[in-house]
Amino acid sequence: MVGLALGFKRLPGIIAIVAVPLALAGCNSFALDNGNSTAPPKAVVVGPKDVPTPVGLTKKDTGTYPTFGQPLTAANTQIGDDEATTSQAQLSRLAAARASGAMSEAEYQRRVAELRRLAAQHASDTESQIAK
Repeated sequence: MVGLALGFKRLPGIIAIVAVPLALAGCNSFALDNGNSTAPPKAVVVGPKDVPTPVGLTKKDTGTYPTFGQPLTAANTQIGDDEATTSQAQLSRLAAARASGAMSEAEYQRRVAELRRLAAQHASDTESQIAK
């Protein structure tokens, strides 16, 4: 109760502290039109006027809608399950032999080079078949 009474004694002071700046601010007026133009500035084109439109951004009006309904065809046949299983088993045996020490590092590098050479040759063979 005593604390509440002290709060009521301070209330007029707090009101005065808040009210005086608000009253002074209300008396102050400012001009909405202080002579400065509020219109947006005029647009200015910067750069040369004869810049060609990039080719990729031109509109091509073919008169038809694009369609994605045609089935897509692969450039080459995909690897089959049996071929994938055979390759996976071969590579697993190669990795296991290297890890166990049954195969020397030179032999491992020779086989890796052989497989990479086969992959490069296969890629060029496939590209030549696609080009036909």
